[in-house]
Amino acid sequence: MKGLLRTLKFYIISLLTLLLVFSAVCVWANSSADVSVSDSKSPSNENSKNDLPNYDVLRAQLEDYIRNRPGKVSVYVKDLATGQTLNIKSDQVYVAASTIKLPLVLYVYELAAQGEIDLDTKLTYTQEYYAQGTGILQAEPIGGQYTIRELSRLAIEYSDNVAWKMLLGFIGQDKLTAYEKSLGAEATGGHNGLYITTPEDMGIYLERLLAFSKEKPQYGNEVLHYMANSIFSEGIPQNLPDDIIVAHKMGALNDKFHDVGIVFGKRPYIIAIFTDEAWEAVSLQTLADVSRMVYDFQESI
Repeated sequence: MKGLLRTLKFYIISLLTLLLVFSAVCVWANSSADVSVSDSKSPSNENSKNDLPNYDVLRAQLEDYIRNRPGKVSVYVKDLATGQTLNIKSDQVYVAASTIKLPLVLYVYELAAQGEIDLDTKLTYTQEYYAQGTGILQAEPIGGQYTIRELSRLAIEYSDNVAWKMLLGFIGQDKLTAYEKSLGAEATGGHNGLYITTPEDMGIYLERLLAFSKEKPQYGNEVLHYMANSIFSEGIPQNLPDDIIVAHKMGALNDKFHDVGIVFGKRPYIIAIFTDEAWEAVSLQTLADVSRMVYDFQESI
């Protein structure tokens, strides 16, 4: 039954991605028409303008909430129907924690789509890749072999630190950093295992994942499927309706708690929420509350 549900969710995500792509094409076409008839007062032109989210309202609501929360909070939102963005300190640099696993797995799948690597290639779990923290491979014996596809799934669904280290060891940190920069990311790289990013950069990776799912659906949709089947239900999906599909990747390290993802609601959007310098229970509640506020606003458009 569990396998059937996973398969069903995969096909639902594939369909939602196709709908997003179709919607984006329609918005682009309408936007082009608006440019060419910018002086027109036609009803269709006015309706297009009315569809733009008034993020000033949402910003005020979020800033009022954040003002009373402990620690630092940054938010990035992108409405996928119009491309409008909301930024609250979204260019602030944070320790990425496990959100860094998203661009790595995305890069791995892009290389696979280009024929540079084979996802069925097996990598060997050696002592150098042992890591504590999240994941299940740390409990497995040294010497085990796992395909790149399986390691990618574990890195996203379980946030497996061993899988992350094995994939990074295979790809190379320099190549990952170069890939991130090629997409336009500003905060890249790391030192002693601590990688940096910004909410805006995570938005770039999520937007690239959606484009990649359009270009190479058999690859991109697989990554989205992993994200939608995360074992972590806190953060973005915590307070959302059960029937809303959320493809997300959490990150947590000491007093840093982040979540980034795509919410496939009536009005789909990208969202990245980062917190720092607060304790776990409070930070997780902040992630959930901010997520719900954004969801309610998007649904009201």
